[in-house]
Amino acid sequence: MNAYQANLYLPLIAAGFYAGILILPQIRRRPEKNQASWLVATLVLSVVWEFSLFFAASIPLANLPTLVLLLSVCALAGTTSAFLDWRPKQKYVLLAGTAVLTTLLINLLVPNRTFLLPGGRPLGLTNGTLAAYLTWAGLFGALLITTWREYRKTRFPWHANRLLFWFTVLATLFFGELIQFFDQLGFIIIGQVLRYVGMVGLAYGIASYRIFDVRARAQRGIAFIIINTLSALPLILSVIIVFQFGEAINRTNDVFTSILIALVITLGFFLYQPFRRLISNVVFRYLRGEGVNAGLVVRNYSQAISRTLDVQQLSILIVGTLSELLETNRGALMLVTHLEDGGFEIAPIPAMGVVPRHPVRFAHDDLFINTLMAQHQPLLQYELDFNPAFKGLREEERTWLDDMTMEVYVPVSSGEDIVGLIAVGPKVSAVPYQPIELELMQTLADQTVVALQNARLFSELNIQNEHIRYLNIDLVEQNEKLEIMDRVKSDFITIASHELRTPLTQVKGYADILSAMNEENALTREQTREIVGHINRATLQLERLITAMLDASQLDVDGMQLTFVKTRLDTVLRLAVEPLIQAMRERRILYEVEGVDSLPPIYADFKRLVQSFTNILGNAVKYTPDSGRIHVRAAIVPGQNEEEFLEIVIRDTGIGIDPKFHTLIFEKFFRIGDPQLHSTGSTKFKGAGPGLGLPIAKGVIEAHGGRIWVESEAEDEERLPGSTFNIVLPVRPPGSEDVANGETAVRPAYLIG
Repeated sequence: MNAYQANLYLPLIAAGFYAGILILPQIRRRPEKNQASWLVATLVLSVVWEFSLFFAASIPLANLPTLVLLLSVCALAGTTSAFLDWRPKQKYVLLAGTAVLTTLLINLLVPNRTFLLPGGRPLGLTNGTLAAYLTWAGLFGALLITTWREYRKTRFPWHANRLLFWFTVLATLFFGELIQFFDQLGFIIIGQVLRYVGMVGLAYGIASYRIFDVRARAQRGIAFIIINTLSALPLILSVIIVFQFGEAINRTNDVFTSILIALVITLGFFLYQPFRRLISNVVFRYLRGEGVNAGLVVRNYSQAISRTLDVQQLSILIVGTLSELLETNRGALMLVTHLEDGGFEIAPIPAMGVVPRHPVRFAHDDLFINTLMAQHQPLLQYELDFNPAFKGLREEERTWLDDMTMEVYVPVSSGEDIVGLIAVGPKVSAVPYQPIELELMQTLADQTVVALQNARLFSELNIQNEHIRYLNIDLVEQNEKLEIMDRVKSDFITIASHELRTPLTQVKGYADILSAMNEENALTREQTREIVGHINRATLQLERLITAMLDASQLDVDGMQLTFVKTRLDTVLRLAVEPLIQAMRERRILYEVEGVDSLPPIYADFKRLVQSFTNILGNAVKYTPDSGRIHVRAAIVPGQNEEEFLEIVIRDTGIGIDPKFHTLIFEKFFRIGDPQLHSTGSTKFKGAGPGLGLPIAKGVIEAHGGRIWVESEAEDEERLPGSTFNIVLPVRPPGSEDVANGETAVRPAYLIG
């Protein structure tokens, strides 16, 4: 470069300045070692670049300074990546690396060829130089575009300010290097100054986590230029008047001319201060908006919160006031509760915007809460993300803070006791919060302490009252249930005596007949067989009743043993409905089954499951009138953790069940209807039993790890709304793990509920 030959020592001076940045202690002590390392590499390559410029004439390698500058841009890309915490995609890294390597190979291996203009004049640009310039422009352009995109999509203003500062620094470096490509001394000096300013900006950005407000500084600079330019207008007009008209007036009267000039100049100075104040007010109002009367805001706010006793309304009032003043559209009041173990629980009360409501717990030594308590001043999300003092925040705390997406957290505390936080989102204008605004937030938070304590006490009182109300309702319901169950116990004596007396009467009656006829020698073989058959049927009925009572008693003492085997539901249903087929034929009840054949095998206690479904289907038969319908549908449904369940739905067209009895029908000995009208019969319409069938069915199903419940509109013998029993059974219940190996798994039935 010929311009550098005119001033050989300029690169050495610039190298000295870059070396001065290298020895700054703030760079070496930076906690982010990755950022500092890349910055040092960039500065070292800058020094090498300056020396390559100084020794360019004595080094035979063409374009050496440009190649070193290209490597410096690569180091700058690493610095930017570390600063933005940006991990570029592998294909972009490969593309950039290929471009740089290609440029180096072109300059090292390909002979230099000078490009010619249309007139035959040499352009002064070789193929190696062109490749280096294009690669440099591509890398720098990629850095600028990436930084700008990150800036545009950042939610928080202070985070965006950090990226805007970095973009400004990169742009300064870009233009500083670009204008040095023009081989003119003036351009080179300006370019060196711009590049050095850019490097100082890089060092400032790496060394200091808290970067000044770029837009506010720019606004102040623009305001300074506008105000001083416009404020000088009275003086400028005074000078113009004096020069334009002074010569003409001077010809007539010297004294008059002097007095007039003095008056004009005095008027200019007199108008300067008022005019400057007017211009200042107009400019600052346009750039910053109208100011806030803090005293009036605090007074009105204090009056408003003193009349608020509801926490939700208080949250809306606080955030609404801040939204009016600061133009934010997101915020919440967060209640801080001190736990017995010394920790804290924070419960958000959303007021504006979508805010997660789930409470979160913090340890007693939590950095976030303790900093707010100790400093008693607003804490920016920017501080939490970039201040080295907050590197110790736990990962779950950072996740919660990210979910909140708030810009600033303001402590509401009295002395050392923190009672809440005011969380405020970013401004709609994306302008960072200024110190005076943060101070106003803290003032409003201090005014909120007493109101928040009163609102929390009032809220807790309401919660206690509501809790007592629900307890009273539950107590009434339990009393009603106890009355019903007490009546059930009394009814059971009547029902049980009837159920027991009927078969006993039959046994005794037939035994007496048998004895009398035997004494008279009037018995034939056929008569003996008939009488014994009646006695056996009565005995079987009595045995079934006693067995049901024993099974019901096992539900209370967890004595039921389950033997798991691999079985199919269609077999279970077929055997369960077998005792009921004759009764359904006689009463013309249609029985339908759907989806059972395609189900996979399940692991269950075969005998108990048949017993359970027999009881449920028998209940459907008894409460379905003649010519009714019973429909069974089964399907497999997925569960959590890759578990599978069978869903069985048994729907009938019977008289239905009153909703208030939906849970009571699964209680032992409970039955719907007047016990005085009790009639023995397992299958005839409304033929009630002792009230043990459904409780046993529920116990067996829950012992398998399943559930059973009933759905019905009401009990109505005219409309016949019907009932739907829903049963869910696991394909692989707990305790059946060994069955797959061909063994039998036995366990006590630890029943649920």
